[in-house]
Formats: sequence, C-alpha cells, structure tokens
Amino acid sequence: MFEGIHHISIAMDDLEEGRDFYAGLLELVEIDRPPLPNPGYWFQVGTVQLHLTEKSSSNGTGEIPGTGAGETHFAFMGGDLEDVKRRLETAGISVKDGINSAIGMRQLFFKDPSDNLVEVFAPLNS
Repeated sequence: MFEGIHHISIAMDDLEEGRDFYAGLLELVEIDRPPLPNPGYWFQVGTVQLHLTEKSSSNGTGEIPGTGAGETHFAFMGGDLEDVKRRLETAGISVKDGINSAIGMRQLFFKDPSDNLVEVFAPLNS
C-alpha cells in the first residue's frame, strides 16, 4: 500500500541545539528545506529524511494540529489517500486532510491508538 517511510519529524525544545547535535555530533547530511512557515532543518539518512521542527505549545485537547509542524511524527509516502481516509474514518478515527501547496503534497494526519501523530502523503500530481 505505501512506498515506505519518507520522514520522521522530531519536535525540538531548542532547534539550534538539535541542529548542532544531528549535523555536528552525528554528522547527518543537511538537505534543502522548502520555504515553510515554521522553522526547521531537514537531513537525509539513507532513503529516509529526518525533520527537526520547533516544539509547538499544546493546548492539551488531543486535537490534530493540521500540519504536523512542531509535533513528533512519522510519515508514510504514497498509497491511495482516499482509501486510507475512508478506512480510518470508518473505524472512527478523526482525519485532518489538507493540501500543502508549499511542498506540492496532499497530507492526511491522524492519531494512532497511543495518541502518536501519523502522516500519510502523496504528491498532488498523482
């Protein structure tokens, strides 16, 4: 169904400290990042990307944020997003569906049974 895990996003208390750790100490290769509204850094690690973002303040409601920015999550790439969304909603799982034109992707965000944020995305042209 999915092509693989595309990225893991880690919300950092101190973004620059995180960059120093992953790029400096661990020597990960930093890659270009599109002009997104939230600050962050991206790294390529084999076939998977690591995204660092600033930790967002949570309102404690358990609501899905809509962008995943500032929250730790992982993202699957590919698949039939309509089918994924239908199956999740049929199972009673709330899904945030949106278009991120800055990166040319349609994204679904939802929570797993342990309240972990999960993303599934596909390019707009597919």
